Amino acid sequence: MKTNRFYHIAMASALATSAIVIAPQANAASVFPDINASTEEGQAVINLAQRGIISGYPDGTFKPANSITRTQAAKILAGILKLDTVHVKNPNFKDIKPGDANYGAIAALANAGIISGSNGYFYPTKNITRGQMSKMIVKGFKLPITNGIYIPFDDVNEGSEYEPYIKTLFANSITKGTTPTTFGPQNNVKRSQLALFVVRAEKAQGNTTVLASQFKQDYIFASYGGINPSEDIFTWGEDEEDYMTESITIKPLKEGTGKLVITGFKEDSEEFMDFFYLVHVKNVNGKLQTTLEKVKEEDYVEDLPLNLMESDLKFVPKEVSIQTADGQALSPNLYSFKSTNNSATLSIFKNGQYILTFTNGTQQQTMAADVDTYDFVRSIDLYQVTDELTFSSSDLSFEPTQVALEKFNSEPAAVRASIKEKKVNVTPLTEGPAILHITGKNGETAYLYIEFLKIANKWVARYDFMDDPEEY
Repeated sequence: MKTNRFYHIAMASALATSAIVIAPQANAASVFPDINASTEEGQAVINLAQRGIISGYPDGTFKPANSITRTQAAKILAGILKLDTVHVKNPNFKDIKPGDANYGAIAALANAGIISGSNGYFYPTKNITRGQMSKMIVKGFKLPITNGIYIPFDDVNEGSEYEPYIKTLFANSITKGTTPTTFGPQNNVKRSQLALFVVRAEKAQGNTTVLASQFKQDYIFASYGGINPSEDIFTWGEDEEDYMTESITIKPLKEGTGKLVITGFKEDSEEFMDFFYLVHVKNVNGKLQTTLEKVKEEDYVEDLPLNLMESDLKFVPKEVSIQTADGQALSPNLYSFKSTNNSATLSIFKNGQYILTFTNGTQQQTMAADVDTYDFVRSIDLYQVTDELTFSSSDLSFEPTQVALEKFNSEPAAVRASIKEKKVNVTPLTEGPAILHITGKNGETAYLYIEFLKIANKWVARYDFMDDPEEY
């Protein structure tokens, strides 16, 4: 419903994701005795070992907590990127020459612009830090820099060399930090950590990141679109689950095409704006790749039929006549009505407000409809034509003694509510929604969502009983 949508958006929630997991092969647990194959780190180590990219010590162990040197990191990264380590140009590092251990890997990374050393030195035997690693991974896997986002790490200084790379790792769920508030850019990288980071980065190559700034918005959040949402085709970051954010990274799950809505919010105007996309996930050379196609919502709208027997109709209708709010008959090609002995459905293919007259040959009932599109789905909200709603003990399951209006954002009350002759009477003051809190003489309670509109100069109303007033 259009009104519900505004307030759902105002509460600004919605984002969910799933963790990257690499399933080990059946014999994975026997690769290294000091690796736990049930953890994500352990699975990453086993994944790379089985592909011949990393190896253990002569005693058969992996020693996951040991620090890793810059030359060892170069070997791993060149291996997973499948760089040519034989036909290389000498990068002329003062501390590396042809014939040295892992010279080919270091030269290949330098030739590709992934590493550059410092003052002409590579420092091959020094341990690689988490900050240095972040830069190598982002450059190596060609991950688009995600700079305009918030990261929770207090130890990453704004404007520092590694800040954009750490932000990019965070946006792609490649790192969660050493703690929720620290990244540890000067900490040495552990052997198992590097394995985990490169495997996550490999997966992240198919991601696509959108920034609030590209929409000229302060914040954004994402929603699935369509009648059947595509949770199994793509997802987005778990750190974006409960908040609006400055960036969203779309991650592929399987081949297919799904619908995505990016909602932007501007702080100064407190306005929301929607942007509509098709998300295409394809398998390219064995890897899932995500591309976003910006579209017009109206070109891809799905019409959701309304089950009339779940509405306030008192009979199964056999016919319907539809008029627009200005009294014109709606063309039959702009709606679909289907009726059987026990059910009836209605679809209207044009947004707007309408007066509907249903009949079964002996009975007739007039209703109003508000047809709107939300997240690629066009649906119908059906309203009673009335300027007063009345609720008795038969509606509430108890005798009402008090009624109060719950706060609904900062909007003024849209209705007047009172109790007369053991009934709750509700009349409109203006168009809009309201939430009623009704209590009974024995402490019973009920919540009602009520909305009044004017359609074709008639007051119309709809309502829903609620378990929790926060659901609206």
